[in-house]
Amino acid sequence: MKAGRFVIDTHVHAQRFAAGKAVAEHAPPTGGSRWGTLGKTMSGLEPYDNTARLEYDMECYGVDMCVLLPAFGMTDELDLEIVERSPDKYVAACGATDYIRRCRTGEEEWSIDGVCAELDRLLATGRFVAIGESLPYMPATSWGDPRPVSQAEAIENVLRIVEVAQRHGVAARMHTGAPMGYAMAYSYGFIGPVNWNPLWMHDVATAFPDVPIVFDHGGMQAHWYERFYDEVVHVLAAHDNVYAEAGLWWRELYEKPLTDPNIGPSKLLWGTDWGASMQIYSQPGRQPPSYAVQLRDEGPPAYQVDYWGWSLRELSGIRLSQDDMNLILGGNAARVFGLDVPHTRLFKPPSHEVGRKRVPA
Repeated sequence: MKAGRFVIDTHVHAQRFAAGKAVAEHAPPTGGSRWGTLGKTMSGLEPYDNTARLEYDMECYGVDMCVLLPAFGMTDELDLEIVERSPDKYVAACGATDYIRRCRTGEEEWSIDGVCAELDRLLATGRFVAIGESLPYMPATSWGDPRPVSQAEAIENVLRIVEVAQRHGVAARMHTGAPMGYAMAYSYGFIGPVNWNPLWMHDVATAFPDVPIVFDHGGMQAHWYERFYDEVVHVLAAHDNVYAEAGLWWRELYEKPLTDPNIGPSKLLWGTDWGASMQIYSQPGRQPPSYAVQLRDEGPPAYQVDYWGWSLRELSGIRLSQDDMNLILGGNAARVFGLDVPHTRLFKPPSHEVGRKRVPA
C-alpha cells in the first residue's frame, strides 16, 4: 500500500557524479579527509542523469513526483532535461548554477545583482517552481578562497533574492543544518551564516508574507543536534507562509509541530534529500536510534543510500489521520509549488487557511 494518495518528495537530487577512478583523477593534490577537498574535486566533474535508480525507488516506495534540486556541482540545465522528458514525474527548482560556475572559474566576478539577474532569467521561462536548494546569497569565489559575510550582508542578499521569487510567484528555499562532512560549508562557505541561524528568517517571512518560505531539511540535515530544529519550529509557528521539510526527522521530532496549534500537519513537507551523500547511521538503544549523517572517516558513500525506506518508516510510526498524513506527503507540496495532481479535492484544506478565500489542492 502506498503511504499516501499522491506522494511528493520535495527534496531530490537526480544527478550524481562518477565514483572511483573519475573522482581520483580529479582530486586535488592536498591532504586531509576525503570530505575536506570534496568541493574542489566535484568542480572538475560532470554530473550524470541518475533517474534510472531514482525511478526504481519511486516504484518501490510509491512516490508519484519529485521536486528536483541542484546541489553543488549539479546543474539547472540537466534538471530541466529530466523534467522535460518526464513532466508527470518531476518539477525543478533553480539555483543559478551556471552563473555560480562561471564565478568560481573566474569567468565572472560574483555580485548579488548578477545572481538576481540570472534567477530572473531562469524564472522568466516559467520552467521552475522555486529557488533552491538554499538561496545563492553567498559570494561565489574559487573553492579555495571563500570569504565571510556579515549578518547584515547575508540578510540583505537573501531579501534581494526573495524579491525575485515574489516577482515570479515561486517559493524561496533556505538551507538549515549540517551534513558534518563538508569542510567548506561552514559559516563562510557556500551554505553561509543564515543556515546556522533559522531565527533570522522571521524578518524575511515578515517582509514577504505572500512568498512561501521553505526550510530545507527542517533544521535536521544530519546529526542529532536539535537546536536548529527548535528554531525552525519557532519560525513555523509565527508565519503562515513558512514551511519545513520533515523527511529527515525521526518520528519523535514530529510531535512538537503536530501538536502546536499554529503549525500542525499543513506546514510540513515530505522532503528527504534523496540522492545526497549522507548515510543513515544506526545506534540501537540510543536516542535517536538512527539518523542521517555524513561519516567523515568513510567519505562519500559509493552506493545509493535508501532515504525513502527509512523516512517513510519513521513517518508511518505516527498515529495520525490519513487525511493529515496526505497533506504532509503531498498535499502541502502541491499547494506550495503549484503542482498538478490527478484530481481536485484530494486534500483537506490546510488549517491555517480555513475560512479564507483559497481553494485547496
